[in-house]
Amino acid sequence: MYFDGASHRSGAGAGVIFVSPEGDVLPYAFTLTQNCSNNEAKYQALILGLEMAVDAKHLELKVYGDSMLIINQFLDIYEVRKHELVPFNNYVRRLIAWLGDVTLEHVLHGENRQADALAKLASTLALPDHETHVPIYRSWVIPPIFESEDNGEREVNVVSVLENEIEDWRQPFIDYLQHGKLPDDPHRRMDVKRHAPRFIYYKDTLYRRSFEGLFLRCLGENEAKQALEEAHSGKGDLVLAVRRPINTTHKIGGKFVPKWDGPYVVQEVYSSGAYKLVAEDGLRVGPINGKFLKRYYP
Repeated sequence: MYFDGASHRSGAGAGVIFVSPEGDVLPYAFTLTQNCSNNEAKYQALILGLEMAVDAKHLELKVYGDSMLIINQFLDIYEVRKHELVPFNNYVRRLIAWLGDVTLEHVLHGENRQADALAKLASTLALPDHETHVPIYRSWVIPPIFESEDNGEREVNVVSVLENEIEDWRQPFIDYLQHGKLPDDPHRRMDVKRHAPRFIYYKDTLYRRSFEGLFLRCLGENEAKQALEEAHSGKGDLVLAVRRPINTTHKIGGKFVPKWDGPYVVQEVYSSGAYKLVAEDGLRVGPINGKFLKRYYP
């Protein structure tokens, strides 16, 4: 992932480029909705890219940027002296800690020209989607707010709640996969088209393909809550995992018996019924469907 930000009198923008192992290039440009410094714009770009990686469950990521200040602040080589940058720096650390396997590397400005160009484009004008092949969004990341106390820094959680009719998040994907229908909102339309290849609609049920090639049944809000309540394991629990979910059994005496690996520690539990695991040697596994797990009792 390459990132850059740009700020001037008339606006600010952020550019993010993902390059897949297969060489596919996915560029994104964001028009920042608030005026900010150049360093804040660069932090915004990094955070937006990391949030997209979190959303897509990219658990291994190499990040490149031409801001030596931001890279060295994260590596604790530079101190974060400006108080307005502290929340951004802390939020970056939280996102990277969630992703797990992330490396940050400083590159020369010439090696980051594409992200820089996207950031400058977004800072000047957000073109309509149908006039450009680069998705341009309006965004502003609000990192956690910190209040100073006598004994140091304290994080304050800020929550905004808007009561509204809740739409089933699965419906736009079902409409698109079954009927080719897309939402009217251009941003949501682009989001559905971007994520649709990961889903299939089969026998009135929506499934999402995991990075292991498994198809996980997508749950509605009520189903997800029930699944979490009924989950047979939670964070910190020890579990065993089927060695190869696609070929899980060998035949003994006419019965099929699964082969189990582990134990693993449950690191995250997702509303889809999938689990993110970590082995004793630090190896991260998953997300994996909960039906391929069982509790381990040492």
